[in-house]
Amino acid sequence: MGFTLYQQGNLAAAEKCFRRALRDDPDHPDANRLLAELLLDRRHFDEAIAQFQKLVRLQPGHFLSHYSLGNGYRLAGQADSAIKSYRVALTLNPEFAGALHGIGAALSLAEREAEAIAWLRRAVERQPDFAVAWQDLATALAVTGDLPKAEDAFKKAASLDPRLGHARRMLAALRRDRPAEDEVAALLALSNDPATPPAARIDMLFAVGKLWDQAGDAERAFSTFTKANILRRAAHAAAGIVYDRRKFSHGIDQLIATFDRSSFAAAPFTGDPSEAPVFIVGMPRSGSSLFEQIAASHTQVTGAGEFTGIGDIARRLGPLPGTWKQADILAGAQKYLDGAAAKAGRAARIIDKMPDNIFHLGLVAALFPNARVIFCDRDQADICLSCFFQNFSAPLAFDTDLEDAAHRCAETARLAKHWQTVLPLRNMTMCYEEVVENLPAQARRLVAFLGLEWDEACLSFHRAARPVRTASWAQVRQPIYHDAIGKWRRYAQFLPASWRPPVAV
Repeated sequence: MGFTLYQQGNLAAAEKCFRRALRDDPDHPDANRLLAELLLDRRHFDEAIAQFQKLVRLQPGHFLSHYSLGNGYRLAGQADSAIKSYRVALTLNPEFAGALHGIGAALSLAEREAEAIAWLRRAVERQPDFAVAWQDLATALAVTGDLPKAEDAFKKAASLDPRLGHARRMLAALRRDRPAEDEVAALLALSNDPATPPAARIDMLFAVGKLWDQAGDAERAFSTFTKANILRRAAHAAAGIVYDRRKFSHGIDQLIATFDRSSFAAAPFTGDPSEAPVFIVGMPRSGSSLFEQIAASHTQVTGAGEFTGIGDIARRLGPLPGTWKQADILAGAQKYLDGAAAKAGRAARIIDKMPDNIFHLGLVAALFPNARVIFCDRDQADICLSCFFQNFSAPLAFDTDLEDAAHRCAETARLAKHWQTVLPLRNMTMCYEEVVENLPAQARRLVAFLGLEWDEACLSFHRAARPVRTASWAQVRQPIYHDAIGKWRRYAQFLPASWRPPVAV
């Protein structure tokens, strides 16, 4: 009964059945496994892993038990533990393609794509019809910049399983030609099919929206993106992910009141003197990936991508200085540098392009008094529309509603203006439109700000052989293009009247 309910998507009722079965027979292997998988679906990772560990104790010689535990660790973000479990499964069953795929997927999670690609190739060689393995191989190839092979692998994945929404969305991002009507109709039919998983339905709609956007059909593109965001917003709400405008504004007020000129003048903390950290901050879709790619093309610069190190320190120490201690600041700085070096290697400058570090610049100033900060500036209307058109891998809450996005954008700009007035760190503003209009001048300006000699490679940033894991993975592999400037004007008639900026005559 629980399995039937699980297949129907009634997770709450299915969980009751599995728990009832386990009360009668605590060692029932299927009930333990199904309950653990259900808990994974509900993102109760710790309890799911504990349940899988129990399954391994019940069936230590069964390769599927270790494989399931590996899946639990991987989905919980514990790549090293996942790889260990998959290796045990592979020892028990050397022919098992699932374990080969699991190791590859875990290596991708650990941002070790070159190794991941080798394991994922082994998985599809062992099982050529393994659609998800083809999809994950394609994603790893896309991250490393091998877009032709990535496109081929995405097409293979989609041909094996047309309901793989991620593959469909990524293929749409790679397309440059106008889609055929029957192709779009097929995607829409899959997005409306109850047999298509909810997340895949959303991906399908984003894929269709992207295709119409690239084809210049603004009306159909905007309508499709709106449908996708309605579904995504409902999924976020069900998971407790909402954007609270009042709460967000209060947080900005608190940061501005806490970190003023007098607080920085007091300088109660002395952090690490390293000049390596460079922070690119602002709104998502404001040019941060492009700026990082230009800088990281320099021989003395390494890009760490959206590194979570500062956010991790803020969660440990608290967001405001009232609870900080000098010893904790020094320990946090060292931990950050070690993590950045493990992620990006040793370089004269390490770019951390986590946009939300804009909320932690007071902490950054305490940790690294010699750090540099780059503020991203772009037409706010284009930022909002770009966020609305993007299915981010991690939910942002504000991006499913244009007015929420506008609020978040305006408040983030208000905070940026405050930091530019009081922050005791070297900082500059990079304007997306100015970079697109005059790349040579702006790239030289960026390199000079980093305190480095000029490197011509910065002008050929799209050829840089480095992983790109953000939503701009496809765009930064292209030379500079102008299509995204003022793009919101193509959609002006569809935008909320209360939000829409005035259209230039």
